[in-house]
Amino acid sequence: MDDYDTSDLPTPCRVGVQHLTIEQVALLRSVLRAGEVPFGIVRGEVIAPSEFTEEVAKAVEWASLDTHAIADAEFDDPDYFSDREPLVKPPRPPLRDGRRQATRWRRLCAGLLDEAIVGVPTLLSHKAGAAPWTSAAIHAMYYTAPTALWGWSVGKLWCGLRVVSRRTLLTPNPLSVLVRWLVAASPLLVGLFVPMNGDMVGFVVTLIYAPILINLRGLHDLAAGTIVVEQFASGPGIWVRERVSERQ
Repeated sequence: MDDYDTSDLPTPCRVGVQHLTIEQVALLRSVLRAGEVPFGIVRGEVIAPSEFTEEVAKAVEWASLDTHAIADAEFDDPDYFSDREPLVKPPRPPLRDGRRQATRWRRLCAGLLDEAIVGVPTLLSHKAGAAPWTSAAIHAMYYTAPTALWGWSVGKLWCGLRVVSRRTLLTPNPLSVLVRWLVAASPLLVGLFVPMNGDMVGFVVTLIYAPILINLRGLHDLAAGTIVVEQFASGPGIWVRERVSERQ
């Protein structure tokens, strides 16, 4: 419905959108298209037929929400979307600094890489007779030290991701990093110190990480008040940033 010819509208509704960022304008376009609103954006104004005034106002209000409000908002007004699925609530809205939360697949890749580097060797060393405390300490240092200093583990660094505080979008404090690791590593820690049935371990692991499928945050993120984001506003890694720079 974008680029609708608004020149012949007798009394169109006009709503200024100069205050919106580029990302918010993109969200606004998605909202209006999902609501089947014919519109055009001309010189910083949304122009649409007057009968869609309420829909345009709702869409502009939603797109203007701050980052946390967008993340928590439930924009699924049945009057607005009718019987259609709410196509607009973006799964990864831009944060205040322009970055987005990491995708599920990229988080999976980072997690598998980290576990290949430290998780598997930790279990093998334990089975070979290493002291449980030694194995746990190595695992903890691998995750907590670089995360507290720079916001990444090796897997996240390789995949172009960072762990940040949900409130400040900065590297989380050491206490939050420790809480995050304790929750995420709880199945491993129990396995090191207390014999546990494999099915129970699998259940606990699923319980911790399954919420990522819903809102991109696992139980360890929720407990620590953290989120995992892409490294740059232009994308998840340095190569994306360089390609954008070359075009400018």
